[in-house]
Amino acid sequence: MIKTWFEIEARGHARGAESAAAVLIAFGSPGILELEEDKDGEKIIKAYIPADTSLNKNRMLLRQGLKKFGWTYTGGFFENADWLTKWKEHIKPIRISHRLTIKPTWKRVAQQSGRIIVEIDPGMAFGTGSHASTAMCLRAADKLSREIQGKRVLDVGTGSAALAITAAKLGARKVVGLDIDPEAVKVARKNVKLNNVGKNISITGRPLEKIKGDYFIIFANIIAEELVKIAPLLTERLQHNGFLILSGILKERVQDVRIAYRREGLNPFKAYTKGEWACLIFRKTPLLRREGSRFCSKA
Repeated sequence: MIKTWFEIEARGHARGAESAAAVLIAFGSPGILELEEDKDGEKIIKAYIPADTSLNKNRMLLRQGLKKFGWTYTGGFFENADWLTKWKEHIKPIRISHRLTIKPTWKRVAQQSGRIIVEIDPGMAFGTGSHASTAMCLRAADKLSREIQGKRVLDVGTGSAALAITAAKLGARKVVGLDIDPEAVKVARKNVKLNNVGKNISITGRPLEKIKGDYFIIFANIIAEELVKIAPLLTERLQHNGFLILSGILKERVQDVRIAYRREGLNPFKAYTKGEWACLIFRKTPLLRREGSRFCSKA
């Protein structure tokens, strides 16, 4: 049966992206698709809601809901028996470096010697790595590939498990990916199986405070407020000389996050920025590194 959908393209500042996405899902979208920022630096989200008898009322309420967060939207109708087909058109392979590519399962890329390909079936609410915060974490993983080999890795807020799988394919001895969202855990486990790295990766829904052991590499791609809150926990689980990669940070919150982790005794190692987002890398070393030109670069 052909079903009519209302396609929404919402725009606004990156600060309100998560709130805007929550509004769209609350109005019936099975999932959301985050697109690249436009030339004016605005974040763009696509969503699809059923075009039923309540649509006119919902459109007005939706506009009001998005407006609270400084967002607007435009929309149009289309008929499609399976809206996922429409959604998948927007998901493209992402080349992180000359050797690392993240791709959705339904796209093909040429296999080359030495090339690492991570296959992701993101589900409707999780990404393949195109979001700036995830892309910067993936770049950091690629740059730290020698450090990852043979080490224990923790991925906090694993989502689709793109980072956890990348770490395993870069040679990590053991990877633990955790996410408190049950749906994320299901998606992550499916992707681990797709990439044949189940022997190296454990996916769990347990909270961070219940995770035992220490790790040489820790990724945490979550919002700045949470990163500040869990600074003591992450620091406690980081091995001596280990690396902590933090992302999901808006530029305006960088100083808050930096202060929180300096307070825990970690030293700044490097940072990336992309659009409105930043990724900070710290190291657990006894001697403070000087902050210089190498501490900030464009992703």
